[in-house]
Amino acid sequence: MSGWPRSAAPAAALLGVVLGTLLGGGGVVQARGVSPYLPVNLEPEMERQVEQVLTLAGKPFLTRPIAAAVVWDALPKACTQDAVLCRNVERYLARYMNRAGIAEVSISGAASSGADHSLPNRHGLRNDSAWEVSARAYWQPFDHALLTLGGVAYEDEATPTGSLLSLGWNFAQLDAGFRDHWISPFSDSGMLLSTEAPTMPSVTISNYQPLTRLGIHYEAFVARMSESDNILFEGGLTSGHPQLAGLHLSIEPASGWSLGFNRLMQFGGGARGGNSIGDILDAFFNPSGSDNVASVTDRQFGNQAASFTSRFVFPGAVPFSVYAEYAGEDTSRGRNYLLGNAALSVGIDFPLLWRRFDLTFEASEWQNGWYVHSVYQDGLVNDGHVLGHWGGDQRVFRDGVGARSAMARLGWRPAFGGSFALRGRVIDNASYSGANYERGYDITLSYARPVGAFSVGGELYAGRDVFGEDFSRIAAFV
Repeated sequence: MSGWPRSAAPAAALLGVVLGTLLGGGGVVQARGVSPYLPVNLEPEMERQVEQVLTLAGKPFLTRPIAAAVVWDALPKACTQDAVLCRNVERYLARYMNRAGIAEVSISGAASSGADHSLPNRHGLRNDSAWEVSARAYWQPFDHALLTLGGVAYEDEATPTGSLLSLGWNFAQLDAGFRDHWISPFSDSGMLLSTEAPTMPSVTISNYQPLTRLGIHYEAFVARMSESDNILFEGGLTSGHPQLAGLHLSIEPASGWSLGFNRLMQFGGGARGGNSIGDILDAFFNPSGSDNVASVTDRQFGNQAASFTSRFVFPGAVPFSVYAEYAGEDTSRGRNYLLGNAALSVGIDFPLLWRRFDLTFEASEWQNGWYVHSVYQDGLVNDGHVLGHWGGDQRVFRDGVGARSAMARLGWRPAFGGSFALRGRVIDNASYSGANYERGYDITLSYARPVGAFSVGGELYAGRDVFGEDFSRIAAFV
């Protein structure tokens, strides 16, 4: 068994007690080692069951990837409400409980027709890719060190997603490598950061066990974006790799209720060079003064976005969670505390209905200006895909048009085994754009079932994009 479900060595435990005493006003915590992360949008049928376990256990999550240790700790409470779900997730977590092992291998083949476009939240995967492969293996020599080797590949793209070195404790885990970042309580979208684009290399420090009686969670990272040839500098364009800094802070003021704050900062790249710690701090605390310098673009720090998020789990005979995200791509009226170009998302999730069903509904609306910028003229993108909401890829490139989207998902676990999922999406870009957008929509029907140590299944995906072009895709996976 690896180190994350167990207590750590005595020295680490002592450090945890000291830190817990200092931060928690006398509360004692037991320090534990690092935890592996569960994949994000690579095994959707199991990831959905993990979300169900967390909701049934009253654990309101605001970011992903989710640490395996968090799910392990949530199982006892969830098992009292759904024993079948509990056994499925226990078997899934067993992959991660050795000193070394293969956590995930997935191979899929597909046939498609019609328009080519990005599949939402699939690390840049496009509709016309005939295959997709992902894998993840790990080695944990001791509780406080974990090496994970992974990757995602499809036609014309391969990224070492999941390859990272993790060091530290439950209260401070350092991750260096290709770690996904999903900064949103939503399962189908994230205005600031999601898995719409291929994973960026980054260095991250975070905690998976909450600090103090307020349940403090934090995550801070710096990532390297793909190269851009369209960075404005000194009246011309320069080429380089912009940097992306991110921060997440959240608290749990009451059991089952989380409140979070998030920031993204795109800066540097090419002749614009790097930025000092002082510049970053100035831009963080004075975004309006650092970014909204319209007359002198070279004085702008870069591109910033922020959001406030919340998730509340209602316990009871039919537990469910409600969640929301209020985000801004800019400041408003020169006030640092006012978000401009606002975006609002709301969602509700029923993890268990009539013992065999689950239901999720999410909706978003955002104003113009998202994922485009005057200095970074390719926008807030990585390898040609927006970093946030999948709707940002459903428009003409560099068109900052506002839009509305919605998603509904119904899951069913039949008595004969396996699980079905039916999901529908719709997106409406604003009418003021000159691109003559139409209403876009897609429908997905999938089925997966365990067969020994494997999971096999298939997926049907079809719809119409915002340019009025039909598309379809059929895939099978192991």
